[in-house]
Amino acid sequence: AGKLAADEEEAGEAEGSCSSGLVGQIRSMAPGCINGCPQACGPLGSAINAFMAHGGQSAAKKVICANKHAFSCYYSHWGSCKTLAAKAAGFGFHLPTSKGALYSQCR
Repeated sequence: AGKLAADEEEAGEAEGSCSSGLVGQIRSMAPGCINGCPQACGPLGSAINAFMAHGGQSAAKKVICANKHAFSCYYSHWGSCKTLAAKAAGFGFHLPTSKGALYSQCR
């Protein structure tokens, strides 16, 4: 039962990080993308924060690469996520456009 409670708590934390702050705003634009990868919401929030407050693209890339497994989920939902990648690029936040590109950029 302890494992189940821990899993539920983790899911609750993921849900909170998906529905609040900037990730919550992004979710409203592309719910299929964000809802498909709840485990990536915390890392996405960290990457956005790094981009905005700690040095732009290179700071965000460090966070993305440290969490590349979580971010790779977005490519399984690329139909819902590609519009977000395009919006991010408009702000100068360029995301890899495939799982292969993600992993090659994070070597």
